[in-house]
Amino acid sequence: MQYNFVSGDDHMDLTYIPARLWVERVPGKYREAAPQVAEVEGKRRWICEGKPWDQGVYGTMDNPLLRGAIPRAGAKEEPEPGAFRPSTARYRLEDMDRDGIDAQVIYGPPLPLQFHDPELKAICLEAYNTWLAEFCAEAPQRLVGVAMLPMHDPRATVTELQRVAKLGLRGALFGVFEAARPVFHEDWEPLWAAAAEAGVVLSFHLSGGVRNARFDARRGQIAALVSALPMQLDEPLCELLFCGALDAYPKLRVILAEAGLGWIPYLLWRMDHEYDKLFRNTVKLSAKPSELFRRHVYVSFEEDDLGLKLIPEIGEDNVVWASDYPHPDSTWPNSRKYVQEHMKGLSPAVIRKITCDNTVRLYNLG
Repeated sequence: MQYNFVSGDDHMDLTYIPARLWVERVPGKYREAAPQVAEVEGKRRWICEGKPWDQGVYGTMDNPLLRGAIPRAGAKEEPEPGAFRPSTARYRLEDMDRDGIDAQVIYGPPLPLQFHDPELKAICLEAYNTWLAEFCAEAPQRLVGVAMLPMHDPRATVTELQRVAKLGLRGALFGVFEAARPVFHEDWEPLWAAAAEAGVVLSFHLSGGVRNARFDARRGQIAALVSALPMQLDEPLCELLFCGALDAYPKLRVILAEAGLGWIPYLLWRMDHEYDKLFRNTVKLSAKPSELFRRHVYVSFEEDDLGLKLIPEIGEDNVVWASDYPHPDSTWPNSRKYVQEHMKGLSPAVIRKITCDNTVRLYNLG
C-alpha cells in the first residue's frame, strides 16, 4: 500500500467498544463483575464491579466540553442500530477516508480503566486486546492496534505483550501511571527484552501524573488538566533514558504518545547538561541522553505551533503527527487543512516525515 497521510495516535473510546464485549469474552466467573453497559439514572453507562466508570457514558457525550469530533462534525456516532459490534471497521474506515487518512494507530480509551481487582483487569485487557486484533485484521494495512498491558505484575505484562505480538498487534501501552514499579526498575528488564525481540513499539501515553486537576468543570479543573497532561511524561522519559534500557536493548522503540513537542527540547538539553556535569562517571550510557532519544524514542503531537518551530532541536525523524480521532480536540475531519495552515513553515520533506514516513517506519508498515 502507498502511504501518504498517517495518524500516529487515535482512539477506540468506550463509546465505540461493543457493549457486550467483556460479558461475551471473559470466563463465566468474571462476567458479573466485568465491564458492561447498563441503565444508570436514565443514561446508558459502563459499569464495572457494580459501579459506574467515570466518563463511561455509552453514546454521545452530553457535556459540550467533552463532545467528540464525530458529533461536533454533525455526523452520527452510530450510523445504524447495533453498529458497534465486533465487525465494525467499515465505519471507522469511512471516517478515515473522509479525513484523507491512509492508516491510523489505535489506542484504547484515554482514561485508565478503573478496576479494584487486578486479576479481573488483566482478564478484561486480554479480552479487549483479542477483540482489537480482530478489528484491525479487517484492514491490517490501515488499522494499527495498540494493546493495553496489565501493569500490576511485570511478569503478567511480559506474558500479555508476547501474546498480543503473536496476534499481530504492533504496539503496546505501558501504563506509566498505574505501573507496579517505576520505569527505571529492574523488574521491567524482561519487558524491554520481549518488546525489542518481538518488534512491538512500547507507548507511554498521557493519562495521569497531575496532582489536583480532574475532569470537573468547576473552577477550571478540566482546562487545567488538559493543559498540563502532556508534560507529565517528563519523568518516565528521564527514567527510561538514564536506566540503561536503550543501551541494553538496541532494537527497543518507545513513543511518547499525545505528549506534544514544545517541552521536549528543554528536557533533552537539561538531561545532557546534568549528565555531562554530574553523572557521566556514575550513570553508564553509550551516548548522551539526547542521542539515545533520537535513536530510540518518538513523540506524537496533534496541534503544537511552538513545537513545530523546535523540530530541529528534537529530530525530524522522531516526530509523529496524530489526529487524535475521535476526541474533542481532534483535527478530524479537517486534518489536511490543519497541516496546510500550520505546517507551511516546514519543508515538504519534513512534513512528509512527520505526517507519514516516521509512523510507517516505526510500526514497520512498509
